Amino acid sequence: MSSQLDPQKEKELVELLMGLTNYADLDAIAVVSKQGVKLAYFATEDSDADPDLMAAVSAALLVQGEMAAQKLDLSELYEVIIRGKDGFVVLSHAGEFLLMGSARDLTTMGLAINQMRKYAMEIGNLLGK
Repeated sequence: MSSQLDPQKEKELVELLMGLTNYADLDAIAVVSKQGVKLAYFATEDSDADPDLMAAVSAALLVQGEMAAQKLDLSELYEVIIRGKDGFVVLSHAGEFLLMGSARDLTTMGLAINQMRKYAMEIGNLLGK
């Protein structure tokens, strides 16, 4: 956790991330600023995800996604989804922050995306207070 958060918000953010892991089978979850600074990170024991790399990649994905949405007249960008042969990454707007989740199990992608949308709104509300 980052020392930028007051203890109460930090506790609530941890509870939200734990709640998300109860409903979505994600290997790693990060809450990051739009500049790529990590606020919170969680990973399973089996995950080999690098939290600093996740934060940096999220900022790069956001820039590319926003540019694509603008150029294609899609209006406001809500999320970026990257699917590869061996897994997926979802980046959802959470107010002024981003919620990024990744997993290797492609069969859980739909549920993970749905739950991340819900939790991204809750995290945005929490961090926007």
